[in-house]
Amino acid sequence: MNRNKYIQLCLIVGFALLTQLCAAQKEADSLLAIVNQLIYEDPDKAIEIALEAYEIDNSAVKTKVNALLAISVAYSSKRDYQKSLEYAIRIESYLPKIKNEKLKMNVLNRIGAQYQELKIHDKAIEYLEESQLLIENYPNQDSVQALLGYNSILRGFIYREQMNCDIALTYFTKAIDAYLQTLSQTAMNANVSICYYNQGNCLLTLKRIEEAENSYLEAIKYSERVDAKSLIAFAQKGLAEVKTLEGDYTGSIAILNSALMNAEKVGDLVLNRGLYLGLSTNYLALNDWENYTVFNSKYLELEKETKLNERKSINQSLLSLTEGKAKEIEQLKKRFGPIQIGLVIIIFIILLMFIRDIIISEKKLKKLENKLKN
Repeated sequence: MNRNKYIQLCLIVGFALLTQLCAAQKEADSLLAIVNQLIYEDPDKAIEIALEAYEIDNSAVKTKVNALLAISVAYSSKRDYQKSLEYAIRIESYLPKIKNEKLKMNVLNRIGAQYQELKIHDKAIEYLEESQLLIENYPNQDSVQALLGYNSILRGFIYREQMNCDIALTYFTKAIDAYLQTLSQTAMNANVSICYYNQGNCLLTLKRIEEAENSYLEAIKYSERVDAKSLIAFAQKGLAEVKTLEGDYTGSIAILNSALMNAEKVGDLVLNRGLYLGLSTNYLALNDWENYTVFNSKYLELEKETKLNERKSINQSLLSLTEGKAKEIEQLKKRFGPIQIGLVIIIFIILLMFIRDIIISEKKLKKLENKLKN
């Protein structure tokens, strides 16, 4: 009877713990679902909710990793690369615990993205190649197209800076093709928009004006499907550049003013800086000195602030890399220290034996000399 009561008690406690774990997991997942909708439009709120999800006790490793990823991406959308990298690096400690291959691909892509933002391209490529290898070997290719798209666009960014736009366009096109296969998920329209926008930028650099205009229009179309104000504004900025090159300064200003309205709630320093530069350039072309002075001053102010943020982020990144190398060296010391001591002892013993043999040989030689004398 006592044994039965003990078993019943264990079952009740086990069920209570399981219920608690499920409730914690459900709460964390619900919070992260909200976060994914807010990352680009209200990153501060997204960070607040993601931190809450991360700190929930008993949540799974996958949930904690996704929370850290969301925080990193949200800081990146604010152009705070120092904080973004900080949270991306925190994810690395979870990598050995991640059993889900697709989550591991995503984590590697995201860490690579932060290094790409900081222009530490060798480190970025290292993570992207590791992720790409997992993607290529994954049996269900349809389910990893979003990850392939992200990996490809990041490579496009890197090769645009390291090499040229002709090479980068190959990767932007590859990213578009991959993301177009994922549009059953509405949010993926935003990613297609980003790819078309960057494709347009490269085409504009190559003076392929008409093709660039088509890319920007596609970017606007896909961003409007998810009402992503910041992405709409970026694409409008690109379209305005086309109008400027065509000499339609008034048309360009109209598009840029519309973009400013879309960008108001986002607070993206780089976006606003680009819009202010575009407006000042067009007003200068129209000899409107008053408006040129206003927007040029705003541009220079944001330029200074952006450079300061980038410098802080790069310093933090270099510090992290230095600390990482120091840990590696310390581990090598711990690993090879005993081996080195052993080698020294062996060499010492060999030397002693060698000296002993020399002494013995000398004694034998002296004995032989004495015999010969006698």
